Amino acid sequence: MKADLVARPLLIWLGRACRQAREEASVEQGRIAKAIDVDEATIARFEDGVAWPAHPEELLMAYAGQLVMDVRLLWLHALVLWIEHEPILDKEAKEQIRAALKRLPADHRP
Repeated sequence: MKADLVARPLLIWLGRACRQAREEASVEQGRIAKAIDVDEATIARFEDGVAWPAHPEELLMAYAGQLVMDVRLLWLHALVLWIEHEPILDKEAKEQIRAALKRLPADHRP
């Protein structure tokens, strides 16, 4: 497989999903950081897809708690972003994934 067709790790997409959810809820990075006693730079690096925090589960639970949402939705949104933006799937695979997502209840779709 060509190097430009290799998918990047999930980190960048999980960070973007968390940032989008946070911004949609009008929550500042500082509020997430305070919830788990880290500095805002840690949150910024995570949302930028630059670095995993020391305790990723704790961070994701902080997002879920501060945004009042199920943490699984953050993972699902990240996975959808990853699938939609990475060039590794052919057209048929993308259609199969979109069909599977349509089977989710409307209130659980990213």
